[in-house]
Amino acid sequence: MELRLILPIVISLCVFTGRSEDWPQFRGPGGRAVSETATPPIGFGPSSNLLWKVAIPGGPGGVSSPVVTGQRIFLTAEAATKSEAFPFTGEPILPAAEPANSVHAIALDRKDGRILWKRNLGKEATTRPTPVTDGKFLFVFFGSGVIAYDLDGQEQWRQPIAKPDSNATASPILIDDKLIIVSDKETDSFVEAFDKNTGRSLWRAERPQFLRARATPFHWQHGREEELIVSGSFALTSYDPNTGEQKWSLPGATRWAMSSLAASENLLFVLTMKEGQGEEDLTQLTGTLRAASALRAVRPAGPGLCGERVAWNSVRSLPYGNSPLYYKGRLFTVKSGGFVTAYDAKTGQPIYQDERINAPDDYWSSPVAAAGRVYFASEKGTVTVMDATANTPTILAQNKLDEQILATPALIDQTILIRTDKDLYSFGASK
Repeated sequence: MELRLILPIVISLCVFTGRSEDWPQFRGPGGRAVSETATPPIGFGPSSNLLWKVAIPGGPGGVSSPVVTGQRIFLTAEAATKSEAFPFTGEPILPAAEPANSVHAIALDRKDGRILWKRNLGKEATTRPTPVTDGKFLFVFFGSGVIAYDLDGQEQWRQPIAKPDSNATASPILIDDKLIIVSDKETDSFVEAFDKNTGRSLWRAERPQFLRARATPFHWQHGREEELIVSGSFALTSYDPNTGEQKWSLPGATRWAMSSLAASENLLFVLTMKEGQGEEDLTQLTGTLRAASALRAVRPAGPGLCGERVAWNSVRSLPYGNSPLYYKGRLFTVKSGGFVTAYDAKTGQPIYQDERINAPDDYWSSPVAAAGRVYFASEKGTVTVMDATANTPTILAQNKLDEQILATPALIDQTILIRTDKDLYSFGASK
């Protein structure tokens, strides 16, 4: 199939007609990796549509993604080893160097990248989970505890975790007034809900049968129902978000729950992978099912056997480290080597499959979408922008930053925020 390359010719001027939705958590509103209001640029780079750039320490371990509310950006990072001057306006400078392994929550001004405040989370903290905000407070899960700050950096409460995990990866989410964290690790796995206003534990569900995983939990709303979905080793599990009571569990997942979930109006999309080829014998765990690496579409719970819950199943073209994206009736994936697949989300039939996008690389950052476009960021720093509605793979632009990208971009208003291993970039339409 021929791959068409269309270069952007005209990019609209940056006109603010009102506040768009925030990008409040990992993968944006509802964890769906989609902005319904943003119009980020198609073409951008170090010398094109760059609004600002600020040095953010963290290196390969600093993989938390930026979140946005109003005019503030938040993320976590390791302490700076030296001051880094902002090269454009205002010259915001990181505060003096901190001890090695010190981790911080950082707030930046969205207008110019100026660092507004940073707060030390401690030497044993991890930078992997992305913070979450409700527009009034910022909630940071750092492995050994949870801290709530107001938007000016004043601590509101902190709650230690009974079973800390210095390698925690799953990001927290908010469901109404509940802050949800998942800690799946080698032993003593659990999911817990805290009152976002006080930090008081509301409920805790032990998950002793689950091993190390990194998937962020998902708030699945369909019809009048709502569920807290956790993708874990060997099984997909649903909890009542108000009580923590388990509602159902669907076996057949592999040992490695790497990817977060996506959902349409009435289907949940889950991807699990195993290292190597073949299947894992799970008969001792499930009694009947064997687990193969697969992308599955799951129906809401109802009468019938577990097998009837799966609407469709694909074992080809599977990513290893990033998450699937549901957008405009399609499900998009990108796998190592730079191969993109678009499925009809209802049927699982490929619209196109394993199409090269001329950016051969690993992909750890999850794809995001807005304004009819999908953005795929490769590890080596190439961001490919594709038409989300075309029936053939149509590249609109390929933007090279030449810095490692592991974090997932944020889309808000007319901008795209991209965190690399060295910097945080804000790209928008040229003024």
